[in-house]
Amino acid sequence: MSSVEDHMNPRMVMRDSKASVLELAKLMVDWSIGSVAITDEENNKKVIGILTERDIVKSIAKGVPPDGITAGSLMSSPIRSIRKEQPIEEAARLMIRNKVRHLLVEDPAAVSAHNKVIGIITTTDLARYLKKRMKETTIASAVREDDEKAKEQQQPEQRESSSEMLLSEVWELYF
Repeated sequence: MSSVEDHMNPRMVMRDSKASVLELAKLMVDWSIGSVAITDEENNKKVIGILTERDIVKSIAKGVPPDGITAGSLMSSPIRSIRKEQPIEEAARLMIRNKVRHLLVEDPAAVSAHNKVIGIITTTDLARYLKKRMKETTIASAVREDDEKAKEQQQPEQRESSSEMLLSEVWELYF
């Protein structure tokens, strides 16, 4: 069974809660990321929230200029987390249940409470996992298939079509 650690992104970008939203929006564009973990002002290691592209767009749509607000005033908090050894399916359930698109990944064996966060897992990571799993299932099914040639040629196309539909449904669910 795949664990959260197998699919998380260990390169999580973190910034202080006093950082300007405009600065973080530019950072997201430059680094091609969709979120930044926000840390407390006193100890830059403790994650206290998350700022996402979606948060910024909603704020701008309400007429709030991004250069006039800080990450701490716009971030989503508290941020949900999951332990690294949990199955990836549990991450999906947590996201659906809590209506979130990002989970911090924690290592319970970490010495310091501030250093327990070892990465982030997002709905994009889940979609990649689902796509890979569906491909593997399709290949395994094709290998086991002993039916006549006509049936072998039609079924992979049908499986691929249903896999694409399932992937599409997952994307609609999260986005």
